[in-house]
Amino acid sequence: MDEAGARALLERLSTTEQPLSRVDIGLARQRGSTLLRRRRWALAGAPLLAAAAVAAIVLGIGAITGAGGGPGIPPAPLTGSAHRQFNPLAPYAAFGWLPKGIPRNVNSPYSNQTQLQLAVGSAAKGNFELTVWARGACNLDAAQVRAGLRRHHRPLLDCEDGKLGWGANLSRPAPAVAGHPGFWFDGHMLAWAYARHSWATLYVSRSGTPIPGATIVKVAARVRFAATAKPEVKFPFQLTGLPASWRVTSVVWRATVDGLLVSTSRELGGSNTVGRPNGPVTGTIGYIVITPGKRRCPFFRGSSEASSERVSLGGVTAIVTNFTASGARPYQGLCIPETGGLHVSFLEYQEPGRAGFAFGGVTGVFTHHLRLLGPDPANWTTHPIG
Repeated sequence: MDEAGARALLERLSTTEQPLSRVDIGLARQRGSTLLRRRRWALAGAPLLAAAAVAAIVLGIGAITGAGGGPGIPPAPLTGSAHRQFNPLAPYAAFGWLPKGIPRNVNSPYSNQTQLQLAVGSAAKGNFELTVWARGACNLDAAQVRAGLRRHHRPLLDCEDGKLGWGANLSRPAPAVAGHPGFWFDGHMLAWAYARHSWATLYVSRSGTPIPGATIVKVAARVRFAATAKPEVKFPFQLTGLPASWRVTSVVWRATVDGLLVSTSRELGGSNTVGRPNGPVTGTIGYIVITPGKRRCPFFRGSSEASSERVSLGGVTAIVTNFTASGARPYQGLCIPETGGLHVSFLEYQEPGRAGFAFGGVTGVFTHHLRLLGPDPANWTTHPIG
């Protein structure tokens, strides 16, 4: 089943016992992430852990200035061209300056090999939402945008990451961002070419008085690139015995005093997934929600497209759901309300060209390939594929 089909199926299943998580569609539209709206997983189904407010981004992705707002940190110069591919576990960018009073509850609603999203702030003080695209992910360079604007066009900046896309019509030039060309879109949303054929965008919002354009440009100018080289995101699990080529292909994290901790997200598009780099959604273990605490699990009855059963796995009661749809390859979900202090939930998709599941279905993944590390972040790992 392709991802769009999977999302459509889960939408149709949303009237079963456990409803899908509520999503702020207005915020999703504001961010321009139209296609990201299709990436919910119904089995996640429970609210986020509350994100801890912290005084700075920690453990290697670059400091945020203190509460005084000060002169900020100069942008880190790129030693060469921007990366063509990111490591989702080593955040490529970091905020370097934010206005005084902005809460420092930094999180990444979505990070993969092509884009990094960072979000910080509050509705009252101001939300700042940064997306950085890898080199070559977007269709235009700055010269093409300028040429289009001179012809009184609104050039469409279209960025793709292989499964999802983002696009916006750039409407007018903005002040230079650390010496790089910038452009406004959707009012006072900012896009700039931080390197050749490499783009970043900054969405801002605040209840009441809008944030001045000069402040937006200053925040963008102090973004630090190539901020981290090694994995920093910590996971409460390891997956073992997977193919050597498999990687974490997307991740959601939040910054806390314990470091950058893998998380779930209410943002459409947020998911934790492992599989082949640049591979299809089939043949992956996806929508992994393993977090401290206890949560309810959905149980599907009376549907021709999904059915659930309770199984015992080494004394742990799990719910296994088989998803099917006409003309689509089946896939499975496993959910455990709590075991060893962790809630466990994930999907397994079939591999292309193969019958059955590569790891014996979700029960095989749990029994033979999943190592749980407990609820204490001190015991978590930055290498989730062992």
